[in-house]
Amino acid sequence: MNKHLLHFIKKISGSISGFPYNKISAFSASSARTITAIFCILLSVGLKAQMTPTLATSLQQTLNDRVQFYNNNGVSACVILPDGSVWKGTAGVGQASVAVSDSMVFHAASITKSNIATLMLLLQEDGLINLDSSWKKYINLNVAFSPSITVRQLLNHTSGIKDYLETASTETNVTTNYNYSYTPVEILENHVSGVPDFAPGTNFNYSSSNYALAALIAQTVTGNPVEQELRTRIWNPLNLKHTYFGATETYTEPRAGVWWNFGSGMQNYSSNPETSMLSFAYGGGNLVSTPEDLAHFVRALFTGSILSQTSMNQMKVFHPNSQTTWKGYGLGIHRPNAFGNTATFGHDGYYTNMTDMFHSEDYGFTLVTMTNTQTGWFAIFNEMFNKIKNHIVGIKENEALSLIHIFPNPANDRITINLGNHYKNVETIISDITGKIIYKTSSGEIQFVEVSTKDFAEGIYIVKVQSENFTGTKKFVVAK
Repeated sequence: MNKHLLHFIKKISGSISGFPYNKISAFSASSARTITAIFCILLSVGLKAQMTPTLATSLQQTLNDRVQFYNNNGVSACVILPDGSVWKGTAGVGQASVAVSDSMVFHAASITKSNIATLMLLLQEDGLINLDSSWKKYINLNVAFSPSITVRQLLNHTSGIKDYLETASTETNVTTNYNYSYTPVEILENHVSGVPDFAPGTNFNYSSSNYALAALIAQTVTGNPVEQELRTRIWNPLNLKHTYFGATETYTEPRAGVWWNFGSGMQNYSSNPETSMLSFAYGGGNLVSTPEDLAHFVRALFTGSILSQTSMNQMKVFHPNSQTTWKGYGLGIHRPNAFGNTATFGHDGYYTNMTDMFHSEDYGFTLVTMTNTQTGWFAIFNEMFNKIKNHIVGIKENEALSLIHIFPNPANDRITINLGNHYKNVETIISDITGKIIYKTSSGEIQFVEVSTKDFAEGIYIVKVQSENFTGTKKFVVAK
């Protein structure tokens, strides 16, 4: 066997050792049809995508800029890279002008929904509920909700139940008495309209009412407070030390505070008790946490450490009518708007504080950003996501390029370019040192490109190899 080919095969074989079986099977079955598949494997098996000083400085600058130029009072973020390394950054201040630290807790808002949906799937795995059963099978309430509404329709927002939280009355309900503690029964029976938006299962409309009911069902079928079930089944196993079910659990960590517009303009509510704000969002928006805790949660969720594969498959079924506004909404998860075509999943939160919590399966990293101020939607997250993605893409390209070999080098009358096994739709271009193209070829699927250099003058030449997702260059010398 050609020694260069043998070298290449050894590198690939070494790279995939220890790779999860299901991903090896998928790779083998497709015969590595595209260079993108090779990139994904290289990334997943532990690329050295470490947090470099340059990337860390750039991410910190994003946080600093959001405080200095974009009116965020306090921001906090956590990144977990493909190799498992963790980076945390903060900027600005929280309650009582205390500088934000990585242990300062923020309101996680609708990130609560991802936790509740995960809990409901765990309860289904244990046979305590059936997502396709009516909500009325599990609980009795004095409400006009259709008995045909299933638990699954609550979780994917296809129940038709109106949203009570994002309405004009919210300001009065949360600011009249900050110490008032709402109960889920009170919310569902007194604050949710009995007039549906549509018949169950016929459309999609995001509604926190669904999750108030879902959380109450979880509490009813287990006989335990929902926060106890969340802690026992999810938070404690993941060692999440700064995550709480707001308004029902106490915590001593410094608080991020609240700068929000409930309807009368932006105001600072940081010195007010949080009870009414958090309890009024029961089940749908009352989680309190840190970016690091949430990063570990969402990473564990999408790397198979919490739910069975069957449950994960259900969680990722996105309702067609959710594609426009949410880029696909499943069971308590969705894609981020700016990256809707990628395998990036999680949830955002927009109530009293703002949170974006997502894991990228394409690039293998996890990013959570939190701010205590109502400002630009996804602004912090999008900028940081692109910086991390570009960092990882650069590493992937360098790794892939290292698998391309030109031999002999220096060359006399012929060179062979080893592109690796089953590279598809690759274009190979050879140019001289002035940039003049000497040779160009493309192929549907090719491993070796052989080029006669008999007519090449002595000197340095540049080989450019490119596909849809990769462009790399290498040099070789012709010496006669």
